[in-house]
Parts: sequence; structure tokens; C-alpha cells
Amino acid sequence: MDTLIALAALAISLLALGMSFYFWKRQFRPIVTATVKTHSGGNNGIAYKLVVLNSGSIPATNIRLIVYDQAGLKAALGAGASEDNQNRWLACFHHSTEIPLLQNGDRTSCSFGMTHMDPQQSFWKPRATFAIRIVYDDWFGAKYDSDPLNMLQIADSDRFTAPSR
Repeated sequence: MDTLIALAALAISLLALGMSFYFWKRQFRPIVTATVKTHSGGNNGIAYKLVVLNSGSIPATNIRLIVYDQAGLKAALGAGASEDNQNRWLACFHHSTEIPLLQNGDRTSCSFGMTHMDPQQSFWKPRATFAIRIVYDDWFGAKYDSDPLNMLQIADSDRFTAPSR
């Protein structure tokens, strides 16, 4: 009987050790996300920035942002999305653009277009959404390219009741 109790205790201990290792491995990693934030706003328009954040427990390296839904991106563009403006404000999605290092708990940003009262000047359509994929490595070289898709919404992040422009 003592042997049976000892074997059961050993099995439970091994199960607990395995579960601890599993959850530690899922937690001990970078978690990189992106969101659209209001840079500044006024009576006529809102300027946006794209913020990339590492909320994980170790640094992320070689971060790239990839448009997952090209049709969604095209549908999100407003009448003011000229070729020059697209080159300027969508450069973050270019295949050569990479964030080399983002410390855990840190963030970085870039300009990301604007909405305007005059639709002809608006780079984005208000409240538009499209999906991106974020691929990156961790400090030790493990690759992360299968995280859930990141949805970007073009909206005033300073006020949740702001009217669309």
C-alpha cells in the first residue's frame, strides 16, 4: 500500500512539474502587439500613429509587420491616399522595414496617416479595420509567426464616443 501511495505521489509531482514547465514556457516569451493611437486631433482632422508594444517578459527582435488582408487595407484607404502618402504612411509594412530590438515593456511608434473632415484630404476612412500579422524572434532566437492576427482600427483613441470624421 505504501508503494502505491508513493507512486501516486510521484505521478502527481511529475504532472505538476510538467504543467509548471508548460506554463513557464508560454509565459517566458515576448508578446508583440500593434494598435492605432491618436497622435493629435482638432476640429478638422485626426493624425494617427501606429504603436508597437512588447508586453512579454523578454525582448523581441527582428519585428516585422505584414498586411494580412490586402483587400481590407485597400478598403480602409480614403480619397487622400495618394501614392506619395501611401509610401510615407505605409512604410511600416514594407518588407525591408524591421524593428531590430524592442525591450520587454517597451513600445515604439511611427506616423500612420490621418482622417479629415474633407474626405478628399483623408488618408483613412474613419472606423476602417484591417488585419496584420506580426512576426518576430525572441532574445534566444525562437521565431513567433503564428500568433493571432492583429486587427487595426482607424479611430480616435482619446475618446470612445467621438463622432467619425
